[in-house]
Amino acid sequence: MPINQRKAGVILSYLSMSLNILIGFLYLPILLRYLGKAEYGLYQLMGSVIAYLAVMDFGLSSTITRYYSRYLALNDHKRQSNVLAVSSIIYSLISVILVILGSIIYLNLDKVFSNSLSIYELIKAKQIFIIMLINVAITIPSHIFTAIINSHERFIFLRVLSIIQTVMQPILILFIMRYRADAVSLVVVQSVLNIITIVLKAYYSFCQIGVQIKLYFYDKIFIREILVFSFFIFMNTIIDQIYWKTGHIILGIISGTSVVAIYSIAIQLVMYYINFSANINSVFLPRISAITARTEDMTEINQIFNKVGRIQFTIMSLILTGFVLYGREFMGIWIGKDFVNAYYMSLVIMIPLTIPLIQNMGIIILQAKNKHAFRSKIYFIIAIINIVISIPLAKLYGGLGPALGTAMGLFIGNIVVINIYYHRVIGINIIAFTKEIYSMSIPAFISLAIGTIIKWYLEVKTLEVLALNIIVYTFIFMSFMWLLGFNDYEKGLLKNGCLRIKKRMGKLIGLTD
Repeated sequence: MPINQRKAGVILSYLSMSLNILIGFLYLPILLRYLGKAEYGLYQLMGSVIAYLAVMDFGLSSTITRYYSRYLALNDHKRQSNVLAVSSIIYSLISVILVILGSIIYLNLDKVFSNSLSIYELIKAKQIFIIMLINVAITIPSHIFTAIINSHERFIFLRVLSIIQTVMQPILILFIMRYRADAVSLVVVQSVLNIITIVLKAYYSFCQIGVQIKLYFYDKIFIREILVFSFFIFMNTIIDQIYWKTGHIILGIISGTSVVAIYSIAIQLVMYYINFSANINSVFLPRISAITARTEDMTEINQIFNKVGRIQFTIMSLILTGFVLYGREFMGIWIGKDFVNAYYMSLVIMIPLTIPLIQNMGIIILQAKNKHAFRSKIYFIIAIINIVISIPLAKLYGGLGPALGTAMGLFIGNIVVINIYYHRVIGINIIAFTKEIYSMSIPAFISLAIGTIIKWYLEVKTLEVLALNIIVYTFIFMSFMWLLGFNDYEKGLLKNGCLRIKKRMGKLIGLTD
């Protein structure tokens, strides 16, 4: 029986994501023990600088996949080869520009970080930067192979390769750290593994799929189309970069590497929080698109928006309230008391971030209605404002400053402005949605209050006590949600989920057929 590449790809994607989170939790404390706060902060600082050059991919990988897949479906071999050839030329030009820009930044690292880094740290920063620059210059053109493999729907190869890299990277890094524990060794191992991965993708594309890259003609229309199509993808990438990486650079200039290390841990926790948000939105795009093509009436779309939002609120509010209760103790047990301030930094961001996470269905609705350009423009403006306000805040409050700047940006752009746009222009009934979420927030706050009382009597000092508290709190939270928050549909989902688990466990131990 042939393997279903799509289903296997989805399963392996979730496995890869889960492994990333699990390995991150296990690997990070050990890495910090080897490197120390300052060295880890230096690594994160240079990574944030180089990440601004990495965005020069311009989202072309997704664009190439779109156009190459079109000619693949039409069985037009000539245009397939031509698309890849034109894309290769564009990527080569990007790499040349990237190296030039990177060289300019390299020559000015002393001036930018002279007030916050020591001479020894500046020497290491330059070594790390040049290795990362070479890595990115090689990686960007290799995105063409990812596009080829995706277009041919060979998802299993890509996901398995990603999983192997996820597992092997920390193992090799920790092995090297035993002999040379510094950030330079860390980036060397990462770069070597990355190059091996690129070679394997290239081999698979040429030898297994059998693609040809040949220039038949300069397709000016194609070039213009991919540049236009990539523009808003590029804008979204820049916005993400400003939100999640600029704080590192601001703190690196103002406060030094130790503060950068703490802030980077906070941002990593925020990324985990985002990953935990239920990724169920994309499957609704065809349905939302069909509804918008059939009618302008928003009744059915609003029902879907509310339904998905309520499910996502259940997941995110459980994690958020649990983190409010036990996050500080978790940080102390996980990576030590020196990094406890990361709890406050991440919490400041996670609270306003919860609203856009439970409203992710709005992005799908904007895409279906072809209205996503406004969102990109507004978020870009807010992201720039975020930089402006984060600089003075960083001077006043250290690592907490950029976190506050990001939180303000999220509140203004992702909550206030976008919800006004959703309600007045798109027709999403935000008032009705707010009432739905308010009704569910009551049992969440009750659970938080009870959890606070329990924590007062059951002090968390060990991992075992922390785990017990989390299990008890999850039971309390879900009980109050069942009694006061869930509607019949949500209760049905939970019942069916429990029945499936029970049935599978029964099969596993041989109690049922």
